Amino acid sequence: MSNDAELGAACDRNFIGSYLKLAEHTREGAVRQFGAITAFATGLPVSLMNGCLGVESATPADLEAAMVWVRQRKVPYRVWLREEHLERLAGVVVMHGFERDPWSMPGMVLQAPPEPPEPAEGVAVQPVDVRTLEGFLRAWAEGGASEALARLFFPPSFIGDGDVRLFAANIEGRLVGMSLAIRTGNVSGVYGVATRPDARRRGVGTAATWAAVEAGRAWGCETVVLQSTEIGFSIYRAMGFRTVAQYAIFSQPPSSSHAG
Repeated sequence: MSNDAELGAACDRNFIGSYLKLAEHTREGAVRQFGAITAFATGLPVSLMNGCLGVESATPADLEAAMVWVRQRKVPYRVWLREEHLERLAGVVVMHGFERDPWSMPGMVLQAPPEPPEPAEGVAVQPVDVRTLEGFLRAWAEGGASEALARLFFPPSFIGDGDVRLFAANIEGRLVGMSLAIRTGNVSGVYGVATRPDARRRGVGTAATWAAVEAGRAWGCETVVLQSTEIGFSIYRAMGFRTVAQYAIFSQPPSSSHAG
């Protein structure tokens, strides 16, 4: 891939592919294609994990049908649209009562990923597999997270998939962060980078991100992609990622019913 259009398309494919992979491994997961709109529902009760993705030119009717389909699954959901398609499609999303988030999410790429640097002092990152998953889930729950929800997010079949790698970041043996790598073809994506609030600004997120990047390098992927949150953007730029796409995010207001 030699130009930004091709790299942006690779970012799109892996973004979509990450959700298709999760839907594949969740009990209530389902996927439908409506023209150029990909609709997916994992069944997880989190809006981030269900929705519609429009990365190519689509018709308003395609998006309308996709949103109706997801709504009928009775899960909270979001809509992501490439910014270049907003003029045609944003009106449909707004008519459903969704609001655009202030943050326009960059799709970023790192080509020919280098060997990762050593983690910050005291930080260690290890892979999680089906043998160590139970310990990871228990440790996550001990930090105040919902173990029941974590088990829905990370079923053994998902962790045992050859195109998925999960990483746990620790400080002095305490689980404080995580990341995921998901492969689609010859492109690897970084997802789920998270750090506990009491462990931030200690290099945990950077180390977890590099671990996911290294997974892509080990797979032989010359291109690694991610979709950046606002808090992570400066970190990813410092690592060498650059923006090749922009995604507008639309969410339901907190007072809205996801069944409506």
